[in-house]
Amino acid sequence: MGMAPAWVLMLILSVPTFAILFWWIGTEFFRSDLNLLEYLVFAVLIAAILTGGYQLYFWVQRHNYRYATRCFKIDLDDRIPFWPQWIWIYNLLYYVMIGLTVVSIESLQEGVHLIFGGLMLLLSGTAVFYFFPTEVPASFRDFQVSGLATRYIRFVQSFDNSRNAFPSMHCAVAAYVGLILIDLPFLGPLVGYGFIVLLTVSCLVVKQHVIVDTLTGIALGYVVFNLNNWLGEIYLGLL
Repeated sequence: MGMAPAWVLMLILSVPTFAILFWWIGTEFFRSDLNLLEYLVFAVLIAAILTGGYQLYFWVQRHNYRYATRCFKIDLDDRIPFWPQWIWIYNLLYYVMIGLTVVSIESLQEGVHLIFGGLMLLLSGTAVFYFFPTEVPASFRDFQVSGLATRYIRFVQSFDNSRNAFPSMHCAVAAYVGLILIDLPFLGPLVGYGFIVLLTVSCLVVKQHVIVDTLTGIALGYVVFNLNNWLGEIYLGLL
Protein backbone atom coordinates (compact mmCIF):
# COMPACT_ATOMS: atom_id res chain seq x y z
CA MET A 1 0.00 0.00 0.00
CA GLY A 2 1.23 3.49 -0.83
CA MET A 3 0.19 6.69 -2.49
CA ALA A 4 -0.76 5.75 -6.05
CA PRO A 5 1.10 7.59 -8.86
CA ALA A 6 -2.21 8.97 -10.14
CA TRP A 7 -2.88 10.60 -6.77
CA VAL A 8 0.65 12.02 -6.64
CA LEU A 9 0.22 13.48 -10.13
CA MET A 10 -3.14 14.99 -9.24
CA LEU A 11 -1.65 16.54 -6.10
CA ILE A 12 1.23 18.05 -8.07
CA LEU A 13 -1.08 19.46 -10.75
CA SER A 14 -3.36 20.99 -8.11
CA VAL A 15 -0.54 22.93 -6.40
CA PRO A 16 -0.92 26.16 -8.46
CA THR A 17 -4.69 26.15 -7.90
CA PHE A 18 -4.31 25.75 -4.15
CA ALA A 19 -1.57 28.41 -4.09
CA ILE A 20 -3.89 30.93 -5.76
CA LEU A 21 -6.72 29.98 -3.40
CA PHE A 22 -4.49 30.28 -0.32
CA TRP A 23 -3.16 33.64 -1.54
CA TRP A 24 -6.65 35.05 -2.17
CA ILE A 25 -8.08 33.90 1.18
CA GLY A 26 -4.95 34.91 3.09
CA THR A 27 -4.79 38.42 1.68
CA GLU A 28 -8.57 38.97 1.60
CA PHE A 29 -9.51 37.68 5.05
CA PHE A 30 -6.30 37.37 7.09
CA ARG A 31 -4.33 40.42 5.89
CA SER A 32 -1.40 38.21 4.97
CA ASP A 33 1.75 39.92 3.71
CA LEU A 34 2.75 36.90 1.60
CA ASN A 35 2.71 37.39 -2.14
CA LEU A 36 1.49 34.83 -4.67
CA LEU A 37 5.00 33.46 -5.32
CA GLU A 38 5.53 32.85 -1.59
CA TYR A 39 2.22 31.03 -1.36
CA LEU A 40 3.24 28.94 -4.37
CA VAL A 41 6.53 28.02 -2.68
CA PHE A 42 4.68 27.10 0.50
CA ALA A 43 2.08 25.05 -1.41
CA VAL A 44 4.91 23.10 -3.08
CA LEU A 45 6.42 22.39 0.35
CA ILE A 46 3.05 21.21 1.66
CA ALA A 47 2.57 18.93 -1.35
CA ALA A 48 6.05 17.45 -0.90
CA ILE A 49 5.44 16.83 2.81
CA LEU A 50 2.06 15.23 2.15
CA THR A 51 3.37 12.84 -0.50
CA GLY A 52 6.47 11.96 1.49
CA GLY A 53 4.51 11.68 4.73
CA TYR A 54 1.96 9.31 3.23
CA GLN A 55 4.73 7.15 1.77
CA LEU A 56 6.33 6.86 5.22
CA TYR A 57 2.95 6.16 6.81
CA PHE A 58 2.18 3.35 4.38
CA TRP A 59 5.73 1.98 4.57
CA VAL A 60 5.27 1.55 8.33
CA GLN A 61 1.96 -0.20 7.67
CA ARG A 62 3.73 -2.71 5.46
CA HIS A 63 6.50 -3.39 7.99
CA ASN A 64 5.01 -3.18 11.49
CA TYR A 65 4.31 -6.90 11.83
CA ARG A 66 7.43 -7.62 13.87
CA TYR A 67 5.79 -6.93 17.23
CA ALA A 68 2.59 -8.13 18.91
CA THR A 69 -0.51 -5.98 18.51
CA ARG A 70 -2.23 -4.46 21.53
CA CYS A 71 -5.65 -2.93 22.15
CA PHE A 72 -6.47 -0.33 24.81
CA LYS A 73 -10.24 -0.58 24.87
CA ILE A 74 -11.93 0.11 28.18
CA ASP A 75 -15.53 -0.55 29.25
CA LEU A 76 -16.56 3.04 28.49
CA ASP A 77 -15.64 2.57 24.82
CA ASP A 78 -18.44 0.01 24.43
CA ARG A 79 -20.97 2.61 25.54
CA ILE A 80 -20.06 5.07 22.82
CA PRO A 81 -22.60 4.84 19.96
CA PHE A 82 -21.70 4.28 16.32
CA TRP A 83 -22.63 7.40 14.32
CA PRO A 84 -21.31 6.88 10.77
CA GLN A 85 -22.38 10.37 9.61
CA TRP A 86 -19.48 11.79 11.61
CA ILE A 87 -17.07 10.34 9.04
CA TRP A 88 -17.38 13.61 7.12
CA ILE A 89 -16.02 15.51 10.10
CA TYR A 90 -13.41 12.83 10.73
CA ASN A 91 -12.02 12.83 7.20
CA LEU A 92 -12.96 16.17 5.58
CA LEU A 93 -12.91 18.83 8.31
CA TYR A 94 -9.39 17.56 9.02
CA TYR A 95 -8.07 18.95 5.73
CA VAL A 96 -10.19 22.11 5.83
CA MET A 97 -8.62 23.13 9.14
CA ILE A 98 -5.11 22.35 7.90
CA GLY A 99 -5.88 24.62 4.94
CA LEU A 100 -7.07 27.33 7.34
CA THR A 101 -3.72 27.07 9.11
CA VAL A 102 -1.92 27.54 5.80
CA VAL A 103 -3.80 30.71 4.87
CA SER A 104 -3.34 32.20 8.35
CA ILE A 105 0.48 32.21 8.33
CA GLU A 106 2.08 35.65 8.38
CA SER A 107 5.43 34.78 6.83
CA LEU A 108 7.11 32.03 4.85
CA GLN A 109 9.49 31.51 7.77
CA GLU A 110 6.55 30.88 10.09
CA GLY A 111 5.09 28.42 7.60
CA VAL A 112 8.33 26.45 7.35
CA HIS A 113 8.54 26.38 11.13
CA LEU A 114 5.01 24.95 11.37
CA ILE A 115 5.91 22.32 8.76
CA PHE A 116 8.88 21.31 10.89
CA GLY A 117 6.53 20.73 13.81
CA GLY A 118 4.30 18.66 11.55
CA LEU A 119 7.27 16.52 10.60
CA MET A 120 8.10 15.93 14.25
CA LEU A 121 4.51 14.84 14.76
CA LEU A 122 4.66 12.46 11.79
CA LEU A 123 7.98 10.88 12.78
CA SER A 124 7.03 10.38 16.43
CA GLY A 125 3.66 8.88 15.52
CA THR A 126 5.01 6.48 12.90
CA ALA A 127 7.81 5.39 15.26
CA VAL A 128 5.18 4.32 17.80
CA PHE A 129 3.17 2.54 15.08
CA TYR A 130 6.25 0.58 14.03
CA PHE A 131 7.53 -0.52 17.45
CA PHE A 132 4.22 -0.59 19.32
CA PRO A 133 1.39 -1.56 16.92
CA THR A 134 -2.12 -1.23 18.29
CA GLU A 135 -5.63 -1.88 17.02
CA VAL A 136 -9.27 -1.28 17.83
CA PRO A 137 -11.51 -4.26 18.62
CA ALA A 138 -12.60 -6.24 15.57
CA SER A 139 -16.21 -5.67 16.62
CA PHE A 140 -15.76 -1.95 15.93
CA ARG A 141 -15.42 -2.76 12.23
CA ASP A 142 -18.31 -5.16 12.15
CA PHE A 143 -21.15 -3.00 10.83
CA GLN A 144 -23.64 -3.13 8.00
CA VAL A 145 -22.82 -1.05 4.93
CA SER A 146 -26.14 0.56 4.13
CA GLY A 147 -25.53 4.14 3.04
CA LEU A 148 -23.04 6.66 1.73
CA ALA A 149 -21.47 7.28 5.14
CA THR A 150 -20.83 3.62 5.90
CA ARG A 151 -19.52 3.02 2.38
CA TYR A 152 -17.10 5.89 2.84
CA ILE A 153 -15.96 4.48 6.19
CA ARG A 154 -15.18 1.20 4.45
CA PHE A 155 -13.25 3.14 1.80
CA VAL A 156 -11.19 4.92 4.47
CA GLN A 157 -10.53 1.62 6.25
CA SER A 158 -9.31 0.04 3.01
CA PHE A 159 -6.13 2.13 3.36
CA ASP A 160 -5.55 1.04 6.93
CA ASN A 161 -4.00 -2.20 8.23
CA SER A 162 -5.67 -1.72 11.65
CA ARG A 163 -2.32 -1.67 13.48
CA ASN A 164 -1.89 2.08 13.92
CA ALA A 165 -4.56 3.11 16.43
CA PHE A 166 -2.37 4.43 19.28
CA PRO A 167 -1.86 7.34 19.40
CA SER A 168 -4.61 8.76 17.20
CA MET A 169 -2.81 10.83 14.58
CA HIS A 170 -6.09 12.53 13.75
CA CYS A 171 -6.27 13.78 17.33
CA ALA A 172 -2.55 14.60 17.39
CA VAL A 173 -2.82 16.75 14.26
CA ALA A 174 -6.09 18.27 15.54
CA ALA A 175 -4.37 19.31 18.78
CA TYR A 176 -1.32 20.68 16.94
CA VAL A 177 -3.41 22.60 14.40
CA GLY A 178 -6.04 23.66 16.93
CA LEU A 179 -3.43 25.22 19.22
CA ILE A 180 -2.13 27.17 16.23
CA LEU A 181 -5.60 28.37 15.26
CA ILE A 182 -6.48 29.76 18.71
CA ASP A 183 -4.36 32.79 17.77
CA LEU A 184 -6.60 33.67 14.82
CA PRO A 185 -7.70 37.32 14.90
CA PHE A 186 -11.39 36.39 15.22
CA LEU A 187 -13.01 33.53 17.15
CA GLY A 188 -9.60 31.89 17.43
CA PRO A 189 -10.16 29.92 20.67
CA LEU A 190 -13.61 28.78 19.51
CA VAL A 191 -12.23 27.60 16.17
CA GLY A 192 -9.10 25.96 17.60
CA TYR A 193 -10.59 24.19 20.61
CA GLY A 194 -13.79 23.41 18.72
CA PHE A 195 -11.75 21.64 16.05
CA ILE A 196 -9.98 19.50 18.67
CA VAL A 197 -13.29 18.52 20.30
CA LEU A 198 -15.05 17.72 17.00
CA LEU A 199 -12.18 15.59 15.68
CA THR A 200 -11.90 13.72 18.97
CA VAL A 201 -15.61 12.95 19.07
CA SER A 202 -15.58 11.87 15.42
CA CYS A 203 -12.71 9.43 16.07
CA LEU A 204 -14.78 7.76 18.78
CA VAL A 205 -18.23 7.66 17.20
CA VAL A 206 -17.02 6.30 13.84
CA LYS A 207 -15.15 3.68 15.87
CA GLN A 208 -11.74 4.39 14.40
CA HIS A 209 -10.19 4.81 17.84
CA VAL A 210 -10.76 4.09 21.50
CA ILE A 211 -10.62 6.68 24.26
CA VAL A 212 -7.00 5.97 25.21
CA ASP A 213 -5.93 6.47 21.58
CA THR A 214 -7.58 9.90 21.38
CA LEU A 215 -6.23 11.16 24.71
CA THR A 216 -2.66 10.14 23.89
CA GLY A 217 -3.04 11.67 20.43
CA ILE A 218 -4.09 15.00 21.94
CA ALA A 219 -1.18 14.79 24.38
CA LEU A 220 1.27 14.12 21.54
CA GLY A 221 -0.02 17.11 19.57
CA TYR A 222 0.24 19.31 22.66
CA VAL A 223 3.80 18.22 23.41
CA VAL A 224 4.98 18.69 19.80
CA PHE A 225 3.29 22.10 19.57
CA ASN A 226 5.06 23.37 22.68
CA LEU A 227 8.38 21.75 21.75
CA ASN A 228 8.22 23.39 18.32
CA ASN A 229 7.44 26.76 19.91
CA TRP A 230 10.42 26.36 22.24
CA LEU A 231 12.71 25.48 19.34
CA GLY A 232 11.34 28.46 17.43
CA GLU A 233 12.18 30.80 20.29
CA ILE A 234 15.74 29.47 20.38
CA TYR A 235 16.07 29.76 16.60
CA LEU A 236 14.66 33.27 16.45
CA GLY A 237 16.85 34.27 19.33
CA LEU A 238 19.93 33.21 17.38
CA LEU A 239 19.06 35.35 14.34
